[in-house]
Amino acid sequence: MSFGRTFVMASCAAAALAAGVGRVDAGERCVGQCFEKVATPPVYGSVAEQVMVAPPRHVVHRTPAEFAVVPRPVTIAPEHTVARYVPAEYASVAETVMVSPGGKRWVVRRDYYGREIGCWEVTPPEYATRTRSVVVRPAATLYERVPAVTAMRAQHVMVRPPSVSYETIPAEYATRQRTVLVSPGGAEWRPIGRGY
Repeated sequence: MSFGRTFVMASCAAAALAAGVGRVDAGERCVGQCFEKVATPPVYGSVAEQVMVAPPRHVVHRTPAEFAVVPRPVTIAPEHTVARYVPAEYASVAETVMVSPGGKRWVVRRDYYGREIGCWEVTPPEYATRTRSVVVRPAATLYERVPAVTAMRAQHVMVRPPSVSYETIPAEYATRQRTVLVSPGGAEWRPIGRGY
């Protein structure tokens, strides 16, 4: 007896039991309608899908402040006004002044003989040179403006303040192959010829 015939006979026996038919022993032929059990394996397929491999994230970039050394004028002494006293200036001036105005007077004298003689005597005016001090320039107070005194000094200054920037990095996706069940498969009884 071949393997195929044995399989068919076993199938017939199972079908007969399921259908309420009487007992069929091995090696006996099926009496009536017979069925063959056929199993269908499950079918799998591959599906391509997008999956997230890295979520979106935010990156903070911090830039420190920048400084530089620059020359800058610095006031050492501020502008101010100074009062200066200037004394008077004098000079000597020579001038002719009348010492005696002179004039006419009656003078009585005695001559060599003892006689009294009266005469009008005219006296001319007398002059003399005198020196006196005169003010050439009077005393005064002068106000002098003194400009400010400056110097260059090196100074650290901020040329750019610190800053914070935010960068958004989007999510990363990739294509992945996933195995899915297309058909679950199964088993069924298919009829075969009568009287097998």
